[in-house]
Amino acid sequence: MNETKKIRVPTTGMHDFPRLIRDGCKYVDKTALLYRLATEEDSQFFISRPRRFGKSLMLSTLKAMFEGRRELFKGLAIDTLPWEGWTQSVPVLHFTMSDANGATLPEFQQNLEDMVIDLANANGIELSPNSSSAKNFDRVLKAVAEKSPTGQVVVLIDEYDEPVANFLDDLPSLNLVRRILHDFYERLKNNAGIIRFLMMTGVTKLTKLSVFSGLNHLKDRTMSPEYATLLGYTPEELDGSLRENVEAFAEKTGTDFENAKAALLSWYDGYRFSPASEAKVCNPVSLGMAFDAGELRNYWESTGQTSIITNRLKAAEEIPADLNGLTATATQLDICDAETMPLVALMYQGGYLTIKEVDENGDMTLGIPNKEISSSLHEGFAASLFKASFTDWNDRLIHSRRDLRANGVEVFLRRNLKAAFSTVPYEWKITCEREAKRYFLLFLKLCGADISGERQSALGRADAVLKDKSGVYVFEFKYGKSAAEALRQAQTKDYTGPWLSGNPPVFLVGVNYNPETRTIDDPLVEQQ
Repeated sequence: MNETKKIRVPTTGMHDFPRLIRDGCKYVDKTALLYRLATEEDSQFFISRPRRFGKSLMLSTLKAMFEGRRELFKGLAIDTLPWEGWTQSVPVLHFTMSDANGATLPEFQQNLEDMVIDLANANGIELSPNSSSAKNFDRVLKAVAEKSPTGQVVVLIDEYDEPVANFLDDLPSLNLVRRILHDFYERLKNNAGIIRFLMMTGVTKLTKLSVFSGLNHLKDRTMSPEYATLLGYTPEELDGSLRENVEAFAEKTGTDFENAKAALLSWYDGYRFSPASEAKVCNPVSLGMAFDAGELRNYWESTGQTSIITNRLKAAEEIPADLNGLTATATQLDICDAETMPLVALMYQGGYLTIKEVDENGDMTLGIPNKEISSSLHEGFAASLFKASFTDWNDRLIHSRRDLRANGVEVFLRRNLKAAFSTVPYEWKITCEREAKRYFLLFLKLCGADISGERQSALGRADAVLKDKSGVYVFEFKYGKSAAEALRQAQTKDYTGPWLSGNPPVFLVGVNYNPETRTIDDPLVEQQ
């Protein structure tokens, strides 16, 4: 096999389009969509996506398009289109608001001022030393447009919400930061006539109500169906331009193309960004890292912010297993108020939940998108649950995973699950069957089991179903009773019916949580 072009990740320049092309790396062609975006009437936009979804690369590509650097686009869709940049370039102001980050309010103000000064110096513009950052930004916009052959300027702003993150626990400072940003961003609206194209990106809409009140002219393309695949890679792109990467991954892992593709999709796909489109995409950075390493694992945590999520889960007395099946409207997902931080909107915008189904009224059912995010949530939650004792518990978890793979479900249940329950901190009391089942699902998920909760049969719902190489295991759970009683109920309700016609053997498992011993009794397993 010839050497496969690498998919660049942020640490090696994925966000820099010219460098990616010069270095001979692979670019999955999104230029037809970018052309469509750039030629819309009144093309001034906002789009949010989770971290590590290629927003910075998109802005870098747009910058090269408007600067008319056609040599970078040879062989791409836009090269054959009547793009205005091929005949006349437009000056571009391209910056990231992460440069304005500060741990304190004065530090933020100074960094914002320095960022505007850098923009001015790069364009040969003199600023007033006594003016605010907002007023000086206004001067930069006007001066760059005056120098432009078209009388206009392009503005590309990455990570618009970054300066807010450090002040979420300090509401007085947060309000001042939002006021400063409101005045700064309002200059974009005031100068809309000289802005040929504007794109702002971010992860969340934590500040939309205050910051965006000065930007109500922006078109929000976050949930637009025509741009649902603009950021991220589709399954079709794995069959097409990324096929050689999947083939190389298959060779590294000792499997064939179809199995490799299915495994990659199960780990990194599943993000649906528009209720009006069923299109789904993979996390591009995690997929690229998997290609490079030749290994399926959780790459999200290297830049993720699970602590915020797990803290909110604990505050809401939820665990990750509770998240699948949450419902929301588009309006509820659209705004995440910094003062209240609604859990559903925060997790959706952060990439921990995605759209699974949409009913006839437009209401959405959400769920965890893939195995990578499930791993991130469960391990992050366990770390917050066990705190200082997590290292010891994690060692036990690694042993339990090996035991499950080597010896099967029945041995695992008898040898590992009792010990896992006994480690739940005392303050996290398990007071009812529902709570016991939730921790049971948490532990099994952490151990890598393919398990799902509450499966319907003709006569009722099984508490959980686990699929393993040795068979299908159907669980019934009890609290303060007995494993035998749990097994009898499962037999009476015929919970195994939906799986009996298949090839794998089917087992009933009765599990009882004993509140006196604060762990489970020995489970009972019976083959059907």
